[in-house]
Amino acid sequence: MTDEQPKTPPPQQPPPYPYGHYPPQPPYNVYAILSLALGILVFPPLGIYFGNKAKQQIAATGERGIELANAGVVVGWVLTGLLAAFFLLWCVMAVTMFGMFGLFSATTVSVAS
Repeated sequence: MTDEQPKTPPPQQPPPYPYGHYPPQPPYNVYAILSLALGILVFPPLGIYFGNKAKQQIAATGERGIELANAGVVVGWVLTGLLAAFFLLWCVMAVTMFGMFGLFSATTVSVAS
């Protein structure tokens, strides 16, 4: 008589994927897509906001789209800087133009008197 215990079979592993097929990928984060689209087409600060939110969600859920979120943040900052520079230039030109018109109207009124 021997004290051998019956052997348990090794645990079964799932079969590997067949050749030519890839395992399913996680979905893209919607905020990452929105950050790039809104940053380019609508309002660049929205791209910055949605890109940062997408990064937080991707870190928590493991979704795809970190590249889109980074691109949305970068494009958002660049276009926001250009938009701010354009607005500043527009304000300077408006002040200059109205200042010149005010100067011309004041000189013509004083000369005519």
